[in-house]
Amino acid sequence: MRSFMPRSRDNKDFEVVDYEVGAEGYRDVARYDHRYTGAANEYRQIVMANAYRGLIGTLKGKRVLDVGCGSGRGIVGFAPEAEFIAGCDASVDMLGLTARKLTGGTRWALVSAYAQQLPFVSNAFDVVTALNFLHLFSLKTQRDMIAEMKRVTKPGGTLVLEFDNALHGLGLVGLFKRFFRDERGTLPWEARYVLGDDCRIVRVRSAVFPIVWRIFYHAPRIFLPLEKVSYLPLVNRILGHRIYYQLKK
Repeated sequence: MRSFMPRSRDNKDFEVVDYEVGAEGYRDVARYDHRYTGAANEYRQIVMANAYRGLIGTLKGKRVLDVGCGSGRGIVGFAPEAEFIAGCDASVDMLGLTARKLTGGTRWALVSAYAQQLPFVSNAFDVVTALNFLHLFSLKTQRDMIAEMKRVTKPGGTLVLEFDNALHGLGLVGLFKRFFRDERGTLPWEARYVLGDDCRIVRVRSAVFPIVWRIFYHAPRIFLPLEKVSYLPLVNRILGHRIYYQLKK
């Protein structure tokens, strides 16, 4: 099942990052998945999936929403288990790419929508996720997006949100990239602001040791278990490149 709900591309009230076929750089949908090919990148994707799937838990019998689903990194992996899953993205080109990866079985829908204005009734989903998405936007926009995600999550439901971690590499690598490169990593107090006060942070995990993951992928049996060190409370905010927050509404 495929569904594209309409939305106005002329809405000037929303901050938008346009992904289209033929766009420049990382926004070119036709080449987007090429960045994740090769053994090293596949290892990195496994490390991240281990972190967030552990926070999401079982999806059996649950209604799931993946916000900013892009080319399907989350929704395609979730679909075989969930009772129903929806993915939304502002890019119709991205949704077309994701649709080609989804097969029969689980009921699913893809919706063209802004994350700041989700076209779903309140309390509709058991689990809501946002992966590799929020860091593209300003803090104000992130806060608005997360407020919408909380609105559509059922009471007692779970949200799992991914950020670029500004303190990864014991603060050294992340802060260098934030101030001297173009990586918009999130600091802990910024994360607390965008998450808002009307939810409970249950667990925090980080994932992907900076730099050395390009060596670790050669021996995944050894290093995949070692990567879980970045889940520990004393280092989960200062070690891994990506950081995941599990929230309860």
